[in-house]
Amino acid sequence: MLRLVCAFVLVAASVARADAWKIETVETPGAVRELIEVGGEPRIATASGWFSVVADGARVRLEKAPPPRYPPIPAGALPDGRIAAGKREIARAWLAEPTNRYGHGVLGDTIEAGALVVERKGGRRETVRLGNDSVFEDLEPRIADLGGGEKIVAVKSYLAAGSALAVIGERDGQFAILAETPPIGAPNRWLNPAGIADFDGDGAVEIALVRMPHALGRLELWRWSAGKLLKVAETGDTSNHAIGSRNLDQSTVGDFDGDGVADLAIPSFDRRSIRLLSFRGGIREIARIKLPAPAATNFIALASQGSPEILLGTADGKLFRLHR
Repeated sequence: MLRLVCAFVLVAASVARADAWKIETVETPGAVRELIEVGGEPRIATASGWFSVVADGARVRLEKAPPPRYPPIPAGALPDGRIAAGKREIARAWLAEPTNRYGHGVLGDTIEAGALVVERKGGRRETVRLGNDSVFEDLEPRIADLGGGEKIVAVKSYLAAGSALAVIGERDGQFAILAETPPIGAPNRWLNPAGIADFDGDGAVEIALVRMPHALGRLELWRWSAGKLLKVAETGDTSNHAIGSRNLDQSTVGDFDGDGVADLAIPSFDRRSIRLLSFRGGIREIARIKLPAPAATNFIALASQGSPEILLGTADGKLFRLHR
């Protein structure tokens, strides 16, 4: 069992609540290399191997665990891609048909996907194939119920116009791209999804994304409604990716102010603070938690005693737990 080193830092919150957010350093055997979820359970890779995370009341402990076992990559899939699992109509989905026709390389190499494969619950597979003018500049499709059945959310990048957010779903019995946000407008300009939830409490689902997380850092909220994407909010000073990294989940969704509506935890543009943002009745910063080094890993959401918590690693190889 690893010892938990507590270095509490009180953080001022922008809401009228008595509880503040805190940050604790979690001692690990060597530098933290990766945070992922395996079967819904958090796993941490360090220089000494893999560990599971156990939330035990007011503390977190790490336990030695075997390396994660991923399902076999289907033939023709993106070599460094991940398979997404659905819960209803969609059994699995993955990016396929590797291509180097777009030389951006924001995810660590210049091999992107030319197609998306969707496997239905009955085993039937369908391919959503892009033209030579675009690629899926992504690693794992996101399967979510946006209303009216499961849809797939992925980053589609145009060779001449940069990235757009695409929603893929059924049309006339076949999977196809149903809607896209406008592309950024220039090549080698990318966006990264940050979360999918009903962020403003109105019953409709929104998709949060960061437009140009390395150069602009603008967080945008796009509502899925009547088969279209509508931008409903935006703010600056955010980022959820470092150039060349394959960690695309540097954000997480949770009810961080206790009002029953989903909020978003996301780094500031310099990735040296974590911003907890509410979108109910407008954009409001619940808290801003300073980090000793830039956020570098994926975020892992924990629930301890009913209160949301966040685990993340920083660029200096340290592990932190954020909680109230």
